[in-house]
Amino acid sequence: MVPFCEIEKEFDLFEILSFSSTEERIECLKKYLLKKIECKPKKDFIVIVNELYQNPKEQNVIHIAEKLGYNERQLFRVFKKNYGVSPKVLLNIVRLHLCLTLLLEKKFNLVEIAMQCGFYDQSHFIKEIKRYTGISPLKLLEQYRT
Repeated sequence: MVPFCEIEKEFDLFEILSFSSTEERIECLKKYLLKKIECKPKKDFIVIVNELYQNPKEQNVIHIAEKLGYNERQLFRVFKKNYGVSPKVLLNIVRLHLCLTLLLEKKFNLVEIAMQCGFYDQSHFIKEIKRYTGISPLKLLEQYRT
């Protein structure tokens, strides 16, 4: 697996963690994602990004493709060509962002966070956090909780 920082060299994932509020973290990631999309002619993608933030648990690549009128392969090609990431990676970024926010807010345990963010189980959740950040959720908590 390739870490997120290798895919998106322009974005420092740990910058999100430096913000003190959830709203600031959401705005930071939204600005980044919208910057990737806004210069493109297809504005439907902006709507999709907003929907992903509203409910990432219920989203999947098939749903996104249907919403935009593509099949999965077409959607993958459009995303890769225009935005440099696959729709699955975008969905994982949004889920990861939600996970990090919930972890830092200290309101839920790992199992609850995994379920709220649409991961199959705690193991899948931990694997994805490690994949994108390079460290486990517990290490993230140790580093960034005050």
